[in-house]
Amino acid sequence: MHGHNYNWGPGAGAAHTWRMRFGQRGWLRPTVLKILEEKPMNGIEVMNAIQEMSNGWWRPSPGSIYPLLESLANESLIKKNEEGRYELTARYSRESGPQEEGDDIITSIESDVSYLEELASTDKEKFAKYGKRIEKITARLSKLK
Repeated sequence: MHGHNYNWGPGAGAAHTWRMRFGQRGWLRPTVLKILEEKPMNGIEVMNAIQEMSNGWWRPSPGSIYPLLESLANESLIKKNEEGRYELTARYSRESGPQEEGDDIITSIESDVSYLEELASTDKEKFAKYGKRIEKITARLSKLK
């Protein structure tokens, strides 16, 4: 590690406990924002940081990072500073606020349910093999009310 203090995964600490799921839909955006919370970085540094966080397992392509950085800048969540590095804006700070670990988990569940709904309508045969597991998960979630 090059001095980065990424606290990803179970038991990583109360301040920034994140569950990194490389390759899961929707994980790249919050990951990039979390990286930029540490310090401003250019696109290559962001790609290097993600590769480091994955222990070399995965390095995002420029085709995935730069459009995302552009999108975040268009949303005024980040801006390019005079050194050519992306940094978080005041808007990001206002809108992000403190988040609970549960928020990330619920967002992930909602994403996964959306995927399963689409799968059920487009590939019933593939979806059918998950029926028993979905019933068990549904029962467990209903007990949490």
